[in-house]
Amino acid sequence: MNNYTVDILTPAKIVAKDVPAESLLVPTVKGEINVLQDHTHVISKLETGIITVFGGPEDPDRFFSVTTGTCKVLDNKVTILAATSEESKEIDVERAKLALKRAEEKLYQSDGMDDDEILKYQRKVDRARLRLQLVSYHG
Repeated sequence: MNNYTVDILTPAKIVAKDVPAESLLVPTVKGEINVLQDHTHVISKLETGIITVFGGPEDPDRFFSVTTGTCKVLDNKVTILAATSEESKEIDVERAKLALKRAEEKLYQSDGMDDDEILKYQRKVDRARLRLQLVSYHG
């Protein structure tokens, strides 16, 4: 039996809407939280990572990459507002590998870059690695 539903939204698109869940693992800046039935109301900042939605016997488990944003747990609804997110089955492996290579090259040649640029490319590396990890485990 599903306990609640999950929505994952980005500025660019609705990644998932009304996904049934028995439990959910969410990466937050304070560590991973496990959302179960009757979970207390929470609003938390997201960390780059993998969201795991356990659907239970009636629904398949689903896996999503997510980068920075907010998670809100209220009653029987979990809403994820993220900068970027993709479901594991949507990830283009070759594109992720190319993005990782380009970002690593930029970081390697970081002479003259300011701290904001270095952080930008480090986040791109992190996001590409996460996408590749997600596909290798759950693709």
